[in-house]
Amino acid sequence: MLAQNAGRYGQVLADYAEIFRHRGGSYHKAMLTVPHARELEFKRALEPLIADLAARPAFRIADVPSGGEYLRSFLPATVEYHGFDPSSGFNTGPAEGGDLADLPFPDLSIDAFISLAGLHHCLDKRPFLNACHRTLVPHGLLSVMDVRSGSPEARFLDEFVGEYNGMGHKGDYLGPEFVLQLEPSEWDVLSAGMVDCHWQFASKIELCEFCRGLFRLQGVSDSLILEAVRSYLGVKPSIDSQESVQMPWRLYRVVARKCIPNPQEH
Repeated sequence: MLAQNAGRYGQVLADYAEIFRHRGGSYHKAMLTVPHARELEFKRALEPLIADLAARPAFRIADVPSGGEYLRSFLPATVEYHGFDPSSGFNTGPAEGGDLADLPFPDLSIDAFISLAGLHHCLDKRPFLNACHRTLVPHGLLSVMDVRSGSPEARFLDEFVGEYNGMGHKGDYLGPEFVLQLEPSEWDVLSAGMVDCHWQFASKIELCEFCRGLFRLQGVSDSLILEAVRSYLGVKPSIDSQESVQMPWRLYRVVARKCIPNPQEH
């Protein structure tokens, strides 16, 4: 797992489970308080599954890392949902494992994997990809969405959030190098590219409160948060009004299907 840089308070945390043991409660409260903020993000993660969901109502979806299982509310009632998160910090029950790759699912038991905005805390992503491949059925789908390396979102997280969240932030973000880790003999990559999934808020005050909770920002004023959002992400002038505001947010989405082994190769 990826070690984090020290923030302004000097603390260093080593991995996903430990990071969200500290940040999970604040993150979870923000998600419950403003559930509509990231609605488009969850819908974008599910977009590649639409055809599969229509063809197979009794679909088994794994959500890793699942946090507070926010994805569940966007799924049809017929879907069999399986959430896994190795951190105990989200107040959703005890942790089931110490690493994102420690999936508790049997072999060939999952029809599709969703991994949203958590994999950047993992430096070596191959164990997670291998675990997904093991548990997916043949032709099972993998949809991964996370911050793109070198993007404004990456700078916002590593520089602004890392300075004020009390534990630092240094993500190992996605890009073409991640696609290269998807072995052609195991995965058929269907698409890889940026998608818009802007966050929505009823007001700039709501935006500030959400960001303060989600990222566990300490000692930051609303004006400082708004200035950082403007500077890094380019929020439109409407952020200065009391009207609904949009926080620009784009993620890198990679969609792949598990290949069926060629019997001639064995």
